[in-house]
Amino acid sequence: MMSLASLPIWLLRWKPMIEDVLKRFAEKFDKDIEREMNALRGGTLVNAMRYSVLGGGKRLRPFMVLLAAEMGGLTYDDVFPLMFGIELVHSYSLVHDDLPCMDDDDYRRGRKSTHAVYGEAMGVLAGDALLNYAYEYMLANAVKAKNVGGYITAISCIMVRAGYMGMLGGQSYDIDEGIKKNFKRDDFINMYSGKTGALFQAALGAGAFAAGLSEQDILSLLKCGNYLGIAFQLKDDLDDLTQDQKGVDQKEKKPCLTMMSTFTEQSAREYIELNRDVAIDAVSEIKGSENIVSFIKALLSFPSTEQKKGAKDTEEKTETEQGEQDPKQ
Repeated sequence: MMSLASLPIWLLRWKPMIEDVLKRFAEKFDKDIEREMNALRGGTLVNAMRYSVLGGGKRLRPFMVLLAAEMGGLTYDDVFPLMFGIELVHSYSLVHDDLPCMDDDDYRRGRKSTHAVYGEAMGVLAGDALLNYAYEYMLANAVKAKNVGGYITAISCIMVRAGYMGMLGGQSYDIDEGIKKNFKRDDFINMYSGKTGALFQAALGAGAFAAGLSEQDILSLLKCGNYLGIAFQLKDDLDDLTQDQKGVDQKEKKPCLTMMSTFTEQSAREYIELNRDVAIDAVSEIKGSENIVSFIKALLSFPSTEQKKGAKDTEEKTETEQGEQDPKQ
């Protein structure tokens, strides 16, 4: 059984340590969800579902469910169905995002996307099946929960924020031609609030509802999730633009290019930091929120001047050494 509560708070204050905790969490979580996916019986559809879910990933959303749940004394095992459920929802969204009628991407996380392997029609069905299985699995396990009412509310929290008022609503901004013709900063923020912020809200909210936290604490965690999601997605796009993009297809940069039409690099950094601070302020007064605050800081940290200089020096040294090699070798 994994418990973040057993870790000293100072351990979670440093990004390398957070990354180590996340890595260990993901390793355990991946084994557990592989067991659950392998228990499914069926033909090509089930194979496509497995392929979609077991393709790796940071598992941030399940981790956030656990962070919130532990504030109320729950454990990994207590909220595993919610963690698995929200990862299934996230996986379905990625399968549908990659479809030719949406982002038209043939690759996801360094390998072929689901529809590129199983065909477009099966990709649609695989996404639909993952969404339905998420709710089926969570509801089937709700009766075993310590707080059944809280668990049902947690499931509802995920369902609502995955729907038209949340994740799907955010995605609609990305494909609505009427909006795209005159894309403003508010549209951009609404898009990321839905596409990313909604499931971040769902993760923290689900853990909080299951743990029976107070109404005020839950509202604070939901607010945190929204601003954290906006900042996270904006930083992800900014990182894509400021890092080496050799070999990246231009259509994969579409959200990044949209971002650059509304932000400069400096204003994007400032907006990320603003949203990060709002997210931290929202939860900083909640008892036991230290791990969430540390997680936010690690997730949204920028390299220091010294770190960037060191990375640049290393890159230049490598290029020099490669240039000095005998081309005949």
